[in-house]
Amino acid sequence: MESPLCSRWPIAERRRARRLAVWNGAMWAVGNGLASTTLILYLAKELHAERFGLGIGLILAAPNLIGLLRLGAPAMIDRLGDRKRFCVATFLAGALLLMAIPWLCVPGRLPSAGGSLAMMVALWCLYHLFQYLGMVGLWSWLADVASSPVRGRFLGWRERWLVAGQAGASVAAGLIAWKFSEWFPEVPAWKVYAVLGELGAMGMIASLVPLGLMPERPKNDARRRLSGPGDGEKGFSRWVVPFRDARFLRLLAFGCWFSFFNGLTQSAQNYYPMQVLGISLLLSLTAQTGMRLGQCGVSPWLGELADRRGNRPVMIVSQLLVAAGLLFFAAATPAHWGWFLGAWVFWVAYAGLNVCLPNLMLKLSPDRSNATHIAAFQAVTGLCYALSTIAGGAMVDAHLSQRLVLAVPFFPAFFVFGWIMRSFGALLLAWVLEPKPKILAVNFLARATCSTSRSHDS
Repeated sequence: MESPLCSRWPIAERRRARRLAVWNGAMWAVGNGLASTTLILYLAKELHAERFGLGIGLILAAPNLIGLLRLGAPAMIDRLGDRKRFCVATFLAGALLLMAIPWLCVPGRLPSAGGSLAMMVALWCLYHLFQYLGMVGLWSWLADVASSPVRGRFLGWRERWLVAGQAGASVAAGLIAWKFSEWFPEVPAWKVYAVLGELGAMGMIASLVPLGLMPERPKNDARRRLSGPGDGEKGFSRWVVPFRDARFLRLLAFGCWFSFFNGLTQSAQNYYPMQVLGISLLLSLTAQTGMRLGQCGVSPWLGELADRRGNRPVMIVSQLLVAAGLLFFAAATPAHWGWFLGAWVFWVAYAGLNVCLPNLMLKLSPDRSNATHIAAFQAVTGLCYALSTIAGGAMVDAHLSQRLVLAVPFFPAFFVFGWIMRSFGALLLAWVLEPKPKILAVNFLARATCSTSRSHDS
């Protein structure tokens, strides 16, 4: 239900903000697709550092460990009193740090491969920290841009353009890397990876233009929203508030389970295709692109479905499909590597979680203190992801050094275990409580926002 504060913000301004938010997401996604985690992992591979399995785990996990500092984002936004300036400043700082990675961490720049890998992890962490801080402010801002009855549709459209930008940029990155190695075989692969990383950082900087043009709420209303969990809640007590909220805690329990068992298999999911199946960067990015194109097609429909039927049913089905994707990794072998592609087909279902999980998080966050709830949810689930990813990377290294001996092949058994544990997440979702969607409000407000949807579709 839309708050009285939202009604004071002219609907024309909110429509303009939604359009610019979509442009910001699309342009940021292009930069992210060029300088993706996959690219950074392939760049790290060129360092030929020891304990690469643990290195993968650290690259994937360390940003979420330092991401605990995002708990301070609401207080920083309060102090600044302007979410727009906060978001632009943090996203710009993150993009500049990303730009520094290729220059400082390429082979030969530092005295040792281990030192280069450590520098890469450190800069990767700081880049993500600023991104995470900015995202707390941006999600709070987007909660104002789209009121609850139509937020699923808006997030679905924004997700479509996010994945479309990532898909196009990933294909371009893979083709550039492939053709470059064909045309200039004597040039080390890390050089093209470094150039792609720089281009990605520039794309992220360009995405700040529509963000800077997005209208913010009237200043008095914005200050009231950012004032905290409630009158008299200050200091440490404000961080306890989300953990006293019973409905929010149920969603947080699912978020922790989802993040932990997603993270546990990440190192294996990245190591196995690269080192065992022999999958090239181009094929890996092409598979990701196919997944994103599928998500591009279904995201708006899933957002509309969530507005009408609720987020939870969409998330339960999506979670079961996402979990089943690991079975294709378990079936893939060097002789039959094609099974690997089936996982990316099933992972189209991530669209349901990408749209509905933040939508439900905002729906269960109090209107006046949503920044605190957003920061708490992202920090705690990020910590679960980080710890499990490090553990998964250590398990891969233990297997490779023969310290982890199993009666069955390690990687297939690990992927089957991941499928079982991820599937249990659907049971936790059945335990989550969600306010019933206001169908009449959806129908009324959908007509008011149809022009926005048409502009997105064009």
